Amino acid sequence: MSYNKTEIIEKYLYDFFSSRYKTIDHFYRDVQIGKQTGIYQLRSGTELMVFFDNIHGNIEEGFFADKLIPQSFPTLDALMRALNSFKSLVESGQHLLDINQNGENTSYIIRDLQHLKNELVEAIEYTNQLYDNHDTFVPYQEIRYKLISNDVDGFIDLLKSILASVSYAIAKIQEGYFHSNVHLILKLLGFDVLSEEMTSNGRIDAVIRFSNKIYIVEFKFDESADLSQEALTQIIAKEYHLKFLVEGKDIYGIGISFSKQTRNINAFKFQKLN
Repeated sequence: MSYNKTEIIEKYLYDFFSSRYKTIDHFYRDVQIGKQTGIYQLRSGTELMVFFDNIHGNIEEGFFADKLIPQSFPTLDALMRALNSFKSLVESGQHLLDINQNGENTSYIIRDLQHLKNELVEAIEYTNQLYDNHDTFVPYQEIRYKLISNDVDGFIDLLKSILASVSYAIAKIQEGYFHSNVHLILKLLGFDVLSEEMTSNGRIDAVIRFSNKIYIVEFKFDESADLSQEALTQIIAKEYHLKFLVEGKDIYGIGISFSKQTRNINAFKFQKLN
């Protein structure tokens, strides 16, 4: 399906917020209910509560909708101005989070607010990329925000589509071919990706990094069998995620199986690791 710029941005924002809104709303209401003994006990607690009020209100009343234009905003430019104003608001509260950082004893409220702030800034920055570069990387922009919004099924489907367009041009099909092509595709799409990342217990095929999450990817190759569980089991058994725990990010493992017969991905398995 082909989308124009407005539809692409609306779809991305809806996918992003619909995958998170229940969690955000539940967190917000828990903080509100227990504010006297919770957030108000933190440094600048009243300001923190106002900060969270503003974030929640903007999402609920402004940006979480299937159709934003012309229902919520008259034009795409008006939406983009509102989004970037919201980004400035979100970034303006960083000092409130910083003064409440206390190492391992940091309140869960601060940790979760920091995580939410990072995700919102990243999403708005990516929306700006969609707006600025729409004509240069459609449909490839979709594959990036699939991972941003934790839609691994959609990510794999798009990756398979891209691989299908090049696989039959190559006569010699082997694991290294798929691995290198996936790495190249992700690099060209602007991902922060490392191949053959060393750990104390082995070498990770690929690590895909975002500001608030990390994907650890292991590839397996066979004539036709599904080895995706074997790939994911290797990630778990060798504890590849331990190296990244100190970063305080969500970590996910993806085991991907390639088939020589179909010259493409034939299965995958996905699991949160921390």
